[in-house]
Amino acid sequence: MGSALTLSPWALAGFYLLCLLPLGLFYRWQLGLGKDLLMALLRMTVQLSVVGLYLQVVFSFQHPGLNALWLSAMVLVAAVTICRRSGVSLRRTMPAVMAGQVVALGIVLPPLLIGVIQTNPWWQAQYLIPISGMLLGNCLAANVLALERWYSQLSENHREYQFYLAMGAPHPERPFHRIAVKAALAPQLASMTTLGIVSLPGMMTGQILGGTEPMLAVKYQLVIMVAIFISATLSVTTTLAVAARYAFDQYGALRL
Repeated sequence: MGSALTLSPWALAGFYLLCLLPLGLFYRWQLGLGKDLLMALLRMTVQLSVVGLYLQVVFSFQHPGLNALWLSAMVLVAAVTICRRSGVSLRRTMPAVMAGQVVALGIVLPPLLIGVIQTNPWWQAQYLIPISGMLLGNCLAANVLALERWYSQLSENHREYQFYLAMGAPHPERPFHRIAVKAALAPQLASMTTLGIVSLPGMMTGQILGGTEPMLAVKYQLVIMVAIFISATLSVTTTLAVAARYAFDQYGALRL
């Protein structure tokens, strides 16, 4: 297998011109999405370019402090995004979400990097940062679903929760935890069961385009998918468990 083909900046810029097609459709159908698309393209291009330049610096230095700083920033941004997208209180839910991310990364990353991929050193930025990004990205989506479903279920079925509370149940919120966890992990399970038949995952495709042998790319993808599911499960369950400590007042009433 050869190395990845170089992408010309001019060719990439020219490919952007194809976005005129959806822009034209948005204008013709009066969808009002033209500005949103242009802003999304601009932000995506600038953000990824800045991250690419920063990662080149991080990869060249290979300093654990820089890696830890970038990883901390990723966790913080992910936690804030989860709280905002799920519409929950940032002050009350942020500690739970942060705990969920830290637990997931702390349990999954060491055996993955040291035992399976066997990077040397284990905190090598080339592996630590991209893998952490994939795990956090999927944890983000799962936590948003879990928190949204948990709070909505508690609000819509408040009488049921009050019944459990009045009956002296030690954990009256636990039935709603089950519903939220199932909802959060359902997309992960659906993706795993159809992988390779319905779709080829991005990491595997990217590695093959980069010149990696297909079977090696498959092995990496299998490891990553297992790591994603485990980290999402750990993150969601930890977040909900910790969030339950802050979501209710001293009388057991839900703080919305």
